[in-house]
Amino acid sequence: MKFENQIDVMAEKDAVFAFVADQRNVPKWNYYVMDVRQEGGDGPAVGARYAQTRKTDRQTTAITEMESGTSLTVETVEGSPVVRRHIEFRPTPGGTRLVDRWELASGYPRALELFAVRRIRKAVASNLEKLKRLLEDGVVQLQDGRVVSVDR
Repeated sequence: MKFENQIDVMAEKDAVFAFVADQRNVPKWNYYVMDVRQEGGDGPAVGARYAQTRKTDRQTTAITEMESGTSLTVETVEGSPVVRRHIEFRPTPGGTRLVDRWELASGYPRALELFAVRRIRKAVASNLEKLKRLLEDGVVQLQDGRVVSVDR
């Protein structure tokens, strides 16, 4: 299953890229991810691996492609669902446009997958909105009530 979301952030492209590329920042804008620890590689960079603890499971992800300041691809290498997420960072007059493309292998039958993609796409869009608020305001309250800031 594939889908795409886009969002504009009023922040400089290189700063947005640096924050998003550091996978340890994911829990600051994705309420479903509780913790991310770097397990290997120099990162963020191609080959860097991360142990990701989510609300209901654990995954290992890796940066598989990266063009500094321009694009980033992160893929699930252990655990499920298997996700390939490619994010492009495009300059805009007021900041940065993130184009967030997902390929997701859920293992569900096709009919259920079509239903699930709408829910997942909506959840991802909500998380991107939290990222936007965090980068523009420096602090955000996540859907689960946690209040996080850029520097903690």
